[in-house]
Amino acid sequence: MDEIRSRETRALAELALLRLLHEVRDADVLLIVLGGLVPQTLVNEDSSTPEHLGTTDVDLLLITQLDPGADLGNVERALQNLGFSPGQGDDGWRWRGLVEGATVKLEFLCDLPDQREREIIRPRGCTTLAAANLRGTGYVAWDFALKELTGHLPDGRQVTVEGRFAGLEGYLLSKCVALRARAATKDYYDFVYVLLHNGAGGPEQAAQRLLEGKLADALPALQSTFLEVRERYLKTTDSGPVGYAEQALEVEPDADLALLRADAVDVVKRFFAMLDA
Repeated sequence: MDEIRSRETRALAELALLRLLHEVRDADVLLIVLGGLVPQTLVNEDSSTPEHLGTTDVDLLLITQLDPGADLGNVERALQNLGFSPGQGDDGWRWRGLVEGATVKLEFLCDLPDQREREIIRPRGCTTLAAANLRGTGYVAWDFALKELTGHLPDGRQVTVEGRFAGLEGYLLSKCVALRARAATKDYYDFVYVLLHNGAGGPEQAAQRLLEGKLADALPALQSTFLEVRERYLKTTDSGPVGYAEQALEVEPDADLALLRADAVDVVKRFFAMLDA
């Protein structure tokens, strides 16, 4: 079952990210955000765009994706300095800590083709910190953008830091893989939300970006993934539209349920039709 997401939990997750980035600022470690913090950074800033529901944690791709030999001991020390510790049974890839009195999770991922799915990878220089090897997460290593975050540290100081966030192309490919493998309600919602409201202009424009972008060569190998994702949005009673509408209603309780589900079917159909073309 998905955890309850909200604007408040998103703000806490973003604050945790800001504090981690500030701790490692001198090392300039390549951490790329790829989870629930991303959709709000990809959407059209038009006032009519509904706010994204939010997230309860921070997913980060570690530099192990690009440089398996990198020493990431400074990231481990930064987590400890912030009072975060690995969750019991998580083998060091999921850390929990208090932010403004609430528990926030930081999850570290990588995508190494020569390692097994879900293998736990421990970077050089770390005794506790690790990354879970998840297929599909690595797409964001080739498509990300810098975003500024402003917030306060535990001592009250206001700071601004830069973070690397997944771009539209990397995010959509990673999300398609997650939809196929995990199929959580939040995945169904996030996928449609980004297709509907992305800054490129809509589902067709997002597909065009993929066809013409830096990840175009990755598309042929994902055909079976695309087919399976598309099949989950064929009818308004399928798991995709149902999952999208369920979470969209948490943002706009007065929205029409039938219309939300129909929008999900339509936008996914248009996206894959353009990819096929």
